Amino acid sequence: FTKEGGWPSYTMVEVARHCRKDDAWIVVGDRVYDMTAHVLNHEGWTASGKISTLLAILGAMGQDCTDDFEEVHSTTAWAMLAAFQIGVLDKPNTGERRAQIRSWEELQGAGLV
Repeated sequence: FTKEGGWPSYTMVEVARHCRKDDAWIVVGDRVYDMTAHVLNHEGWTASGKISTLLAILGAMGQDCTDDFEEVHSTTAWAMLAAFQIGVLDKPNTGERRAQIRSWEELQGAGLV
């Protein structure tokens, strides 16, 4: 099923299945983004000064993180995000729009990283 300019549509349940570092989707503003390449190539894996940013991204995988994204990202980041869009939500998300951030230990324990 496609909508809004021909984009494929996904449910939040479908997005939630993509919550691993090698399969990482997020929702921002009812649009679905595949952040896998960004996660795998993020400088936080090797540069200690970027670890907190990487943890925030890893913690948001499979979730709607609209509120988080709007609070901390510049217009440049918004423009960069557009390249990762793969679809839209099947209906507007009326639920939580803030990621439930998880610690590194929680992510490891769940087998997500």
